Amino acid sequence: MLSGRTESRALAQTRDHSDAGDAPAYPLRAVDRVCDILDILANSSTGVPLSAVAEGAQMPKSSTFRYLSALEARRYIEREPETGAYRLGLAFRPQSTHAMERLTELARPALEKLRDQLEETTNLGVLDGAFIVHNVVAESAHMMRLAARVGERGYVHSTALGKAICATLPEDRVRSVLAASGMPRFTDHTITDAEDYLRELEQVRSQGYGLDEAENQDSGRCVGVVIEGIGLPAGISMSAPAERFPAERTEDVVARLRKVARSLSRQMRA
Repeated sequence: MLSGRTESRALAQTRDHSDAGDAPAYPLRAVDRVCDILDILANSSTGVPLSAVAEGAQMPKSSTFRYLSALEARRYIEREPETGAYRLGLAFRPQSTHAMERLTELARPALEKLRDQLEETTNLGVLDGAFIVHNVVAESAHMMRLAARVGERGYVHSTALGKAICATLPEDRVRSVLAASGMPRFTDHTITDAEDYLRELEQVRSQGYGLDEAENQDSGRCVGVVIEGIGLPAGISMSAPAERFPAERTEDVVARLRKVARSLSRQMRA
């Protein structure tokens, strides 16, 4: 830490350089590069491929990719699954706030009704940066229940919603999310290796839903599906103690979740 006298001298030198019209005394090259990348994406309405970002920022592709991956993990940018092009993410799109508010408003009564039908906790979650944030939690009436708090953040590697949503993302984005969040072990069943998790996502894509088999909490079980076509990485789930949610009940719960997810998707696009 600078002493008072040394700090004053440093500040005086900074003012002298600024007054003389010179470059800033403390240039931050990494910050400049991030700003260059964001400027490039801000000036495009359709997305920009990696090569064009690298050319515009005058950086090697490998370095550009590392910057893009870090920004993607923090949701400042996002990558189109079909084309691989990059564009500004939810953090820079004010309309996403309105969309999330509308989705939450629509989902709350639907999930409360589903909660009453299933007699277990139902949830709405969205991928926010590297974590799943719970926006709606309709708690079961059972004394023993599994329920997150609204606003609580969960890891993608140990939650059904995390798996369901990550299964829709490109592999490099999933890797960047895992790198940003880490993969801590919560139970003996938690997946803590990225390659194992990617193999798990192949199974999720095949079956069309994500499962948390006592991976986030001992004796807990959860199943989640995505809400497609709404421009938000969101999904809904049901969670319960494993003793009340046996494996043979999974397909019925998934069918009910999918029905609600399709309804929410139609209403969001109307």
